Parts: sequence; C-alpha cells; structure tokens
Amino acid sequence: MAHRPYPSIDRALHQIGRHYPDVPVIPMSPAMKSAADGFQRIREGLRQATQQGLGAGTYVLSTRRPGTVSGPS
Repeated sequence: MAHRPYPSIDRALHQIGRHYPDVPVIPMSPAMKSAADGFQRIREGLRQATQQGLGAGTYVLSTRRPGTVSGPS
C-alpha cells in the first residue's frame, strides 16, 4: 500500500499532540509573590527615573548624579 498523507491537518496535529501531556498549572507561592512585587517596585522606580530624565539618552559612569561633589576637598 502506498503512503497516504493525512486528509486533514487538524487530525494530524491532534494525533501528534495526544502524546504530550498538558502543562501542569502550579499556583504561585507566597515567596514568589513577594519576589514579583519586588520586581514590580524596581520597574516602577526605573520608569519614574526615565520620566525625570535621569537616564534618557545620557551615559552615567556611576550611580552619582550630575552636580554631586566627590572626593576630599
């Protein structure tokens, strides 16, 4: 008997996909929620800094902002 392709691509994909189990849904733990909140706060801080112009197209070598005096006087 000659090779005969599947008559429907949906049927072929279903036959391939039935061998793979569904991805389990894992609830977020309290530790992961607190980490996610921390990243959200960092994102908000970066957004505020860019809106104030502290990094909008300017290169800053260190964490000191322009106008600060460093070193012994």
